[in-house]
Amino acid sequence: MVTILGRKKREEDLERELMELRERYSSLERRLEEVIEKTEKVEKGARLLTEAVYKIIAYLKDLEWTREEKALKPEAKPIAVAEEKPVKKESLNETESKLLEEVDKKGVLTVNECYERVGKSREHVSRMLKQLVDKGVLTRERKGKIFYYRRVEKARAL
Repeated sequence: MVTILGRKKREEDLERELMELRERYSSLERRLEEVIEKTEKVEKGARLLTEAVYKIIAYLKDLEWTREEKALKPEAKPIAVAEEKPVKKESLNETESKLLEEVDKKGVLTVNECYERVGKSREHVSRMLKQLVDKGVLTRERKGKIFYYRRVEKARAL
């Protein structure tokens, strides 16, 4: 009889441990779901913050460029300014026309921005931009390793 009572007590102890483990498992599952929700919120916040930082950087670059434009004195000439020659629209090829449109839209563009917008190779766009500078349509200004291109009329108005 002692063995039957001992077994029954052992079974009750195991049942109690099993119940405690189930409760603990449920509690851990709830905590895990909460952590997942918080992680998703943090990731979303990080994405929004990253987008905001990129927008701020772009704004500051534009702001810096306008400050530099104001700082230029009328007697200062941009680098590689060719003589102004009237250029007929017909004398421009398709790529040159696209490049001029993009420069007119943005005001100032780099080679990277140009080739992304026009859809030609970097070398091809660089060659076209140089030709437009030689024709007197664009000016080229160097800042560090980057060249900036803008319309001659806009550069002369500074």
